[in-house]
Amino acid sequence: MKIVSIFEEQLFSFHFEGEKYNEYDRLIESWTDVDYLYDFAKRNTNNVDIDKYVSDRLEDAEQIIDLVEDISSNSHKSLDTFFQPLHNSEYSLKELSLQKGKTKHRNRKNHLRIYAIRIDVNCFVITGGVIKLSQTMQENVESNHELTKLKKCRSYLKENGVYDNESFFELIFNDNE
Repeated sequence: MKIVSIFEEQLFSFHFEGEKYNEYDRLIESWTDVDYLYDFAKRNTNNVDIDKYVSDRLEDAEQIIDLVEDISSNSHKSLDTFFQPLHNSEYSLKELSLQKGKTKHRNRKNHLRIYAIRIDVNCFVITGGVIKLSQTMQENVESNHELTKLKKCRSYLKENGVYDNESFFELIFNDNE
């Protein structure tokens, strides 16, 4: 398990051993792949217009990519506006808080979710993501797997003494030596 930088000192991603891409790149690669989206829609949806479903997911992915790029190039914007606590009942920030990243369209919800751990103010590390199919993560095999990854990654960070930016950057620096 390795942590790689997506941009500056704000957004990072886990890169799991044996995987071709880090989690952020894996998600973007999948969510912008028309063949993957058609196959996903055929396996996971019923009674929907598959062409519209694929088009909507491509639009969702583009919206997330644009938002992340906008935040990365604008010092007045923050990832704290994109990510929010995983559990809607979580009102106060806690150490290594589990987070979900999502955007909103005017006419419909964005069905793509990026999962991350909040290290500190405006500093997140991505653990994975899904195309949302159910109300809760436990109701769906893929999202439940992502919940397990979130918890595993948080445990990894805790075991390595991460609790804020300084300890996080120390871990990354030591892992890259």
